[in-house]
Amino acid sequence: MDAAAQLIDAMFTTSPTDRPRRLSAIDFPATLEWLRKEDIIKLAQDGGYPGASRKAFDNRWATKEDFVNDAIIHTMLYRDAPNADPALQRAQLAGVETAENVGEAISLFCDAMLESLMSYPRSFLLLHIGPLLEQHPKLKVAIVQDMNRSFAPWHEGYARLFAAFKVELRPGWSIERYGLTLQSMLDGFLLRSRVQGQQMDECRSEDASLFADAVVAFTLGVIDVDQGGQSSRDALSFRLAPTQN
Repeated sequence: MDAAAQLIDAMFTTSPTDRPRRLSAIDFPATLEWLRKEDIIKLAQDGGYPGASRKAFDNRWATKEDFVNDAIIHTMLYRDAPNADPALQRAQLAGVETAENVGEAISLFCDAMLESLMSYPRSFLLLHIGPLLEQHPKLKVAIVQDMNRSFAPWHEGYARLFAAFKVELRPGWSIERYGLTLQSMLDGFLLRSRVQGQQMDECRSEDASLFADAVVAFTLGVIDVDQGGQSSRDALSFRLAPTQN
């Protein structure tokens, strides 16, 4: 079992050169190694693409790695089903700006986003391949570039939202930092909802998921509600400081 653990660790190292010398000769499977050319071609032919053939495949992609890289980007960007892209939910941010109960509106938005992602299996693709991307630098660059492009409209939406309520973020926080934190939270909750679905359901409040409540709590923590100019840490320390007798 110890030997198996060493091999598993080695698969997730950030670089093959980081592996112990005795493991350097082991060839770990490439990302999505199980995708077989034959299955892709047959599925395409069955789906009404008569031009799909081994020759056409080989003419377009010199290596299987090239194909897998393109397939991952194609899938993550919902190019095969643009109307199903959860990013379309971004338009619902405008409804939060005019809501009478902002906390409830944010909760509803967050729950809708999480439910949308949970309904599409490909939402777990990045969680599946992410730890292996250091071993596929070209693919990593392509994914990060596409993620950065997709984040920009979200950041604009967050900025409009804060401007509509005339609130400022606490020192040290920017829209980009806020957005990256939300995305990181969403990734984590997506994984936990799949692995620990029952516990996540048990931790729901009466009318919101744990994710929604966490986003509301986080947002409250980074907004300078009292306009005191304190950082989040300083504000917490001030609130929890021992009472002077």
